Amino acid sequence: MDQPQLEVGIYQLVDDSMLKKNRADGTGWDWRWADWQRDWMDATPSRYAYRCLPLTIVNQTGWWIMNPVGFSAIWRGQDPAGGIEFLFDSEPELWKNWINNQFGAGIITWNTPFLFRTKPQGSRLLVCGPANHFKTNAHPLTALIESDWMTMSFTMNYKLMIPNIPVRFDVGEPLFQAIPLANNTCADLETATVTYQKLEEDPEVNRSYREWNEGRLQFHQKKAKGEIKADDWQKDYFQGRDATGREAPPDHMTKVRPPRIRFSPMTKPPQS
Repeated sequence: MDQPQLEVGIYQLVDDSMLKKNRADGTGWDWRWADWQRDWMDATPSRYAYRCLPLTIVNQTGWWIMNPVGFSAIWRGQDPAGGIEFLFDSEPELWKNWINNQFGAGIITWNTPFLFRTKPQGSRLLVCGPANHFKTNAHPLTALIESDWMTMSFTMNYKLMIPNIPVRFDVGEPLFQAIPLANNTCADLETATVTYQKLEEDPEVNRSYREWNEGRLQFHQKKAKGEIKADDWQKDYFQGRDATGREAPPDHMTKVRPPRIRFSPMTKPPQS
């Protein structure tokens, strides 16, 4: 039986005046498809980090919601009086209602302005920090939401780890990544057939792995001897084949195209 197609509904919960495209001060909420590039990946020699296809694919899977206002935050620790001090670049009376420390424990909370609903029944929404995007002393919390029925908004949260060290969030930087999932991942895991065995017990997988491992060792040995250019790399996974030459299934992907969004007559698309 064919699997039902994933449907995603994105609902704007705030007035248009809270969106960045409508504000004169440069602040405001914004969203867009996740970018595949990362500064730290750009900075690697010959941009070799992009050769890791699994990294590049997850970078560009789902939507980014952007931080609406620049601010610095300082966690004062776990003592009873400890909280987070927020220093907003502009309009603190406005933004403190959106960004605060309502849960304590050094956690910064953003009250998000969008509601995601998904179909079919059992579909889910994975909410996490921007994939492979890092911030010193601030760790994004990850959540799996039952978006097939939930009509409540959710919060995005970062945990500050070390007291008394300021953390900076710039306006427009990616705050979190929303990745819709067509299936109930948790239920799928509960009913999954799981096996555990030694590699040698599966001759086909054993042969494929051994050939890949031997090929990789030879490749690095030749590179160390200068027989292969220093910036060369093996492309089997990227090109969708294993070490034996067997091709990957036809749904192998090297990039993710954002789906077409149908905007309602009353809603204009974001400018970014």
